[in-house]
Amino acid sequence: MSTINLDKPLVKFSPDPADWWCIREAFEGVQIFGGIGSGKSSGSGKTLAKAFLKNGFGGLVHCAKPEEKATWLQYAEETGRSDDIIVFEEGSPYQFNPLQYELTREGKGAGEVFNLSNLFMEIYKMGNRFTGASSGDKDRYWDNALRRSLNRMILLLKLADKEVSIANMRAIMSSAPNEDLTNALSDYTDEQWDQLYNTNYCIECILDASAKVEQVREELEDGNQDKAQVLEELEQDYALVYAYFLREFAKADEKTRSIVAESFLGLAEPFIMGVLKTHFASGLTLSPEVTFGGKIIILNFSVKEYLDSGMYAQGIFKLLWQQAVERRDTNRYPNPAFLWVDESQYFVNEYDTIFQTTARSSRVATVFLTQNISNYYSQMGGGDSSKSKVNSLLGNLSTKIFHANNDSVTNEWASNVIGKAMITLRSDSQNRKNFALMADSKGTSYSGHLLPQVLPMEFTTLWSGGKQRNYTVQAIIQVKGRKWSNGANFFEVEFSQL
Repeated sequence: MSTINLDKPLVKFSPDPADWWCIREAFEGVQIFGGIGSGKSSGSGKTLAKAFLKNGFGGLVHCAKPEEKATWLQYAEETGRSDDIIVFEEGSPYQFNPLQYELTREGKGAGEVFNLSNLFMEIYKMGNRFTGASSGDKDRYWDNALRRSLNRMILLLKLADKEVSIANMRAIMSSAPNEDLTNALSDYTDEQWDQLYNTNYCIECILDASAKVEQVREELEDGNQDKAQVLEELEQDYALVYAYFLREFAKADEKTRSIVAESFLGLAEPFIMGVLKTHFASGLTLSPEVTFGGKIIILNFSVKEYLDSGMYAQGIFKLLWQQAVERRDTNRYPNPAFLWVDESQYFVNEYDTIFQTTARSSRVATVFLTQNISNYYSQMGGGDSSKSKVNSLLGNLSTKIFHANNDSVTNEWASNVIGKAMITLRSDSQNRKNFALMADSKGTSYSGHLLPQVLPMEFTTLWSGGKQRNYTVQAIIQVKGRKWSNGANFFEVEFSQL
């Protein structure tokens, strides 16, 4: 593995090396909390972002607000990185069909039907999160039915040498034969077959797949023995799609057929119009791997402007970027990278926890910024299960930066994260006697008490910057395994907004 100095400082909070924040800590993840107007983006966020850029990191930037793009363009200009910026936005020349990417990417597992259908199911889960839908045992039954249908549609497109795209999958589902049609096929004339081929996309794909199998069979009969294994695999795959579309799905009861079809068509709906159709439904002119060479991709589909479409667009790219980072060869692509997610409550999901467990070895610095921990609880579905998921994620983000906050849940949590210490308290007592000839007795005692090192209320009084504070933002930072120059496991720091 190419060497990288993990102890190279990115931010120096004081002249003392004990207060330097290094690449090592960056690779272990960062969570920044701060209320609205606390200076989290313009203070610690700005400081960390420019540190990454100055040190040659590539990265992926999410946009929740319209001004995020301009902010990062300014950072890039100030750090000499303007030439490395790629703005992926509406009207840009870039397209990212996630299915085509997964089909053609480098590395093992590329093109696996199961991986492609898993990608679709992740998109499906995103949609459920955006709409607030929950899943139960019955939903899991239909999820499995949908997954099976996805597997067969993707496999059919591959066999027919068609582009694996949402539009083509939608065309297959919309034209999938019913029982009446399949029963009539045995009596079709050549002319009727030709007409059906030209009017029914599902049948067109099945016939093209059949022709491909027949072509390989003829090549094998002509003496090309290299085709034997290929033919065996093609025949097995063709048998699966033939049985599914011309028997199983065609003859399924109306309820099953309609639920599976509507589940998929509802999933595909956002991708048949607008920016998702233009930039994410077909074509592949931008890949996550460009960030490995130092490029910074700004996903300028801000949630405030594009709403659910913006969350879909950025969520899809984020997931595939994370997976690309996890499998990259760091000998071939040694450059450090960062994942930047301001207003992270819009984009966080369960995969982030998995990703963060190996982020250090993948040489990626994850930075999440949000107002409070309650945002995460809500995003993860609420209830006790969401708390365990959020705590697991935050436990894998080793650097915590706490700005001014009025959220009591977050402040209590922050106080608990920093922890308690044995603090000695002095107690003075005086016993006044009632008799004039007896002297009063006085005493002093000392006792140790386990108390919070930082009280929750202290987070409410941190400076939020602005002119009245000379554009200085205060925060309390805590890093796993770190003892600062003050001898404690936390450190009060300042960031300039200028």
